[in-house]
Amino acid sequence: MNLKINKIIIVLVLILAPSLRTIAQVPFLEGRDVIKINDWKFFKGVNNKGQLPQLNDLQWESVKIPHSYSMDAIHNVGYYKGETWYRTKVEVPTSMKGKRVYLRFEGVGQEAVVYLNGKKIGKHTGGYSAFCFEITDKIDLKKENILAVNVSNAPNFKRIPVDDALFNHYGGIYRSVQIFSTPICNITPTYFASSGVFVETTKLTDNNAELEIRTHISNPSNSEKLKISYLLKNAKNKVVAESEKEYIATDANFVAVENLTLQDPILWNGRINPHQYNLEVKLTTTEGVDRVSQKFGIKTYEIDPEKGFILNHDFYRLNGVCKHQEWKQVGPAVTENQLRTDMDLIDEIGAASLRLSHYQHSDLTYQLADEKGILVWAEIPNVHDWSGREEGNAKQQLKELIYQNYNHPSVFVWGLWNEVRAWEGKNSPPVKLVKELKKIANSIDKTRLTISASDRDMISNMGNITDLQAWNKYFGWYSNSTEELGVWLDKSHKNHPNIKIAISEYGAGGNINHQDISKLEKPKGKYFPEMVASIYHEKSWKILKDRPFVWGTFVWNMFDFSVAGWNRGGVNNLNHKGLVTYDRKVKKDAFYFYKANWSKSPVLYITEKRNKERSLKVNTVKVYTNLNKVTLYVNNKKIRTLKNKSDINIVIFDNVKLRKGKNVIKVVSNDETSIIEDVTNWNLKE
Repeated sequence: MNLKINKIIIVLVLILAPSLRTIAQVPFLEGRDVIKINDWKFFKGVNNKGQLPQLNDLQWESVKIPHSYSMDAIHNVGYYKGETWYRTKVEVPTSMKGKRVYLRFEGVGQEAVVYLNGKKIGKHTGGYSAFCFEITDKIDLKKENILAVNVSNAPNFKRIPVDDALFNHYGGIYRSVQIFSTPICNITPTYFASSGVFVETTKLTDNNAELEIRTHISNPSNSEKLKISYLLKNAKNKVVAESEKEYIATDANFVAVENLTLQDPILWNGRINPHQYNLEVKLTTTEGVDRVSQKFGIKTYEIDPEKGFILNHDFYRLNGVCKHQEWKQVGPAVTENQLRTDMDLIDEIGAASLRLSHYQHSDLTYQLADEKGILVWAEIPNVHDWSGREEGNAKQQLKELIYQNYNHPSVFVWGLWNEVRAWEGKNSPPVKLVKELKKIANSIDKTRLTISASDRDMISNMGNITDLQAWNKYFGWYSNSTEELGVWLDKSHKNHPNIKIAISEYGAGGNINHQDISKLEKPKGKYFPEMVASIYHEKSWKILKDRPFVWGTFVWNMFDFSVAGWNRGGVNNLNHKGLVTYDRKVKKDAFYFYKANWSKSPVLYITEKRNKERSLKVNTVKVYTNLNKVTLYVNNKKIRTLKNKSDINIVIFDNVKLRKGKNVIKVVSNDETSIIEDVTNWNLKE
């Protein structure tokens, strides 16, 4: 009997699978009735009838979300920039009857016009932020609905970014899509597609934290009395504060404000202790109950022009990396597992900070940064060129970025521009725009600073408008000498002692298939030896680590990524500056260099493993390690033991002789509790 029941359940699951409700990525949808829409039909090109319910789309391609139609950007020179269509059939459960129904997209590149049963629902411009439409009056609860989305990544000078000189403008529905429902009176999900709940620490002492909670309420039926309860728990799920308050509704849309006092607050303290609180806001009316949960953290930070970054009153070194969202296999249409892999690698290397370049990333990325204690620089795609017509969209994307990520404790700055050149002077459109963007950011969020990344000198038309200024500097890659970095930093700090200096980008190209250092063709040639990038990073980090006034440093980039039209480093359409390859299969030598310097995990790594074919009998064995001493063996013969006396954790064995043919190179380090070793094979040519 039990076996028959199990078989019936399995059959029902298979039949109902397309319409099963799931938990969405964004936490504030948990507890609400949610349908995740994965299966779509896709058409590439212009179709003036794509929104019509009666359109026959049987010949269209079947795709699953996440999906991008711009993979030709990776594999060819140039890529499709234009219109496409996505269509799907949606049935909503009867449990949504009598409720308000919403449609939410976490990200569509780069513009979307949404239709339901042939009627236009709305339009969103901007390829990286979420957007949400109410469809209560347009969804049919009794039959199948046709959802159609006209998606375009065609150039648009009214949209940021206005060009794709630095990264590809991928097209597609490349993040999750959900339909969900709420009671009639709800915590609104359409306020810039945010949670509708915002937590601000207004006062902090050793004993207490004063919290202001602002909850955006949508009350179209004009319920007069509303009750909101607030339940605050710590990371151990213990209730640490609670409150209940009645509100008299004065408008169909209003903000309910409550103040809570948290005793003995535990601070979100980066990688040391990324403690988060969980706040549940429950709205109760005669029409039902709506709940939203939001995690948040409590922290303070300041930046001293001499001492550097200070987190919760203690010096905190912000050594970090930059990250694009794409993978070679899928472009930007990454899965949850791929996002987690990226953040695990960033965690493994020991990064304290992360610049999410050059746009808003998936909410899960910020969640993982919160959990791992990695401080995040979040930014809008106001990049490189400008048109003078992008003002409205830039402001919109900034508001979406801030409101959608307001409660993430990892976020510490809002980035307003990257390498925008205002050649026309201080009254040119991009300068005026940044001043207005700064006002918007400062007014929405009083707890965080604004920042920008310049590739000019210390003083420029765009420079030092934002609260903080950082610089993209590639001394030793786009110029001859890495040592120029130290000269520039010291001179800049001496001449501008009150400016707080950070290096927002530094890096060098490295192709793992290029192992002949004599063929270097930097910075735009076709041969980028991996060891040149390693040496660049060794020299750069030695310069940066000894200058505490440099409050933050960000390696460009954590991962290789595509730039369509580039022909550098032996692989077309690729920026090779990543510490990890585009497909995430290989950690380059420079990855282990930073891991040895940043991570607390034991590191022992022989460099130049991929340089297997050797022509010289006498060689150097270079090891990255944070261990005290290392012993070298060649062909099972002990050569010598060296202590790690390097301030950048490099141990070098000189005059290592190889024999003809295969040689086994092994290094060993042991302490009282464990033995760690690394092995590689080198072949000396006959």
